[in-house]
Amino acid sequence: MNSWKTIDVAKQYGNCRLLFFSVFTILMSFVLIYTLLSVFSTHVILYGDQTMVFFSLLLLLYPVHKLLHYLPLRLLCKKVKTSWSLKWNLVLTCRVNVHVPIRKHLYLLTLVLPFVIMSATLIGCALSFPHYIHYFTILLSLHTGLCVSDFIYIKNLVGSPRHSFIEEHLEGYDILIQK
Repeated sequence: MNSWKTIDVAKQYGNCRLLFFSVFTILMSFVLIYTLLSVFSTHVILYGDQTMVFFSLLLLLYPVHKLLHYLPLRLLCKKVKTSWSLKWNLVLTCRVNVHVPIRKHLYLLTLVLPFVIMSATLIGCALSFPHYIHYFTILLSLHTGLCVSDFIYIKNLVGSPRHSFIEEHLEGYDILIQK
């Protein structure tokens, strides 16, 4: 296989710009989502009595996001290695390594799956429990900001050849084509 393109998102955009994109996405998605969801619950009193549950869900947001990246890889690609660690003695983090190139459509699935599942779950919870809509909106907007790098990867992959393969490495990823 030959490399069609090498993409390093941190080098291409810079860490400060990626952080800015994420924070901007968090703020804008909160305003947009809260405005849209509050239309469905106009006469609801918001409760603030579940702060500990909210912070527990906030701590679980990143590990669940990574787990949703891992599941399609684990089910469809057998050579996956994971390493779990505790960051700041508070947040469980996961590093997923795939030792073989994987197909483009599988990689796209692994990138989009956390956003779709978490968004549907949090919007469903917000509509089911309208008294806590603010908690679910904050979690959804934080998760959307967490997905910014995934969206950038998706944007870069969409224009790649249809039957290409993706190989990840520490600096980014390579798009490979078979000759």
